[in-house]
Amino acid sequence: MKALKIILIIVGVLVAAMLIVPLFSPATAEVSAETDISLEPSQIFPGIASFSHRDQWDPWLTQDSTAVATIEPREGYVGSSYAWKGEKVGHGRMEVVSVQENEHIESALWFGEAETPALVEWSFTAVDGGTHVVWSFAQETSWPIERLGMMFGKIFLKQSFELGLSNLKEYVESMPRSLSSLGPIAVTTQNSMFALVADGAGTMESISEQLAELYGLIYAAVEEQGLQVAGPAFVHYLDYDESTGYSNYRAGFVVNRAGMDDGGIMVVEYPEMQVLQAMHTGPYEDFTASYDKLDTYITTHGLKISGEAFEFYVTGMMTESDPGKWETLIAFPLI
Repeated sequence: MKALKIILIIVGVLVAAMLIVPLFSPATAEVSAETDISLEPSQIFPGIASFSHRDQWDPWLTQDSTAVATIEPREGYVGSSYAWKGEKVGHGRMEVVSVQENEHIESALWFGEAETPALVEWSFTAVDGGTHVVWSFAQETSWPIERLGMMFGKIFLKQSFELGLSNLKEYVESMPRSLSSLGPIAVTTQNSMFALVADGAGTMESISEQLAELYGLIYAAVEEQGLQVAGPAFVHYLDYDESTGYSNYRAGFVVNRAGMDDGGIMVVEYPEMQVLQAMHTGPYEDFTASYDKLDTYITTHGLKISGEAFEFYVTGMMTESDPGKWETLIAFPLI
């Protein structure tokens, strides 16, 4: 009888602990890890935001030989997704929901069949000799079981985050340093073309977030109308306010023939035109240097431009994981 009382007391204490201890634990479980990487933010950001090399450093995949990763990058990064499945790591999915180029990434993370996602964030801060990188996680937990479980789970999660950043640092610092470059600048004829386009407006930072949605709508219209994509995705900048960084633009796909207007999707037939153009090779975040070189060429050669510009994404994150190999044809219509 005495032994039974002792057992009941022990059980009571354990139950009380399970109910009381979580009361003093925050409802939001947060974990973060940080490191310094000897590369510029623009050399690190694209691979993280597109998940293009996630399978090379992910701390969980490297510990589960059965794990299979599915990576689906998107132009503009927003909508890029990463899914995994393995015997040890289980299954889940992550999707980029917002970005500030070279500065911040926000993603939604679903473990297993969870309906409510956790929040995963990355921040990139330029420092002497490279970039300070912070990788963080936040998830709302219910009382008492989830809160109690996460109290212990955070210990292992932080260890995994630290391992992941260590893997990432080793991987990106060992990669060949690929610098952006601008190919030969020339005046040439841009052929006439049919395109399906959708209008947008914003700063360069917000435009990158808008493009994923616009390209999705345009591509759906291409398929619905039985058209074929006949060239790279592009952005046609209609203007640019240097004081605010604001631009009105058209996102589009070159197609094989004239289509039909459909809601916010429009048909445009671009005529043949004279343009000044050059091929930028490298991350999108390095466009400024290429535009500066083109501006200098325009000034020194006394050329007159319309004030508009095209960016044709010849090779991008959909087909090439190395941002240093992305090719973008930049063209300024002449008058």
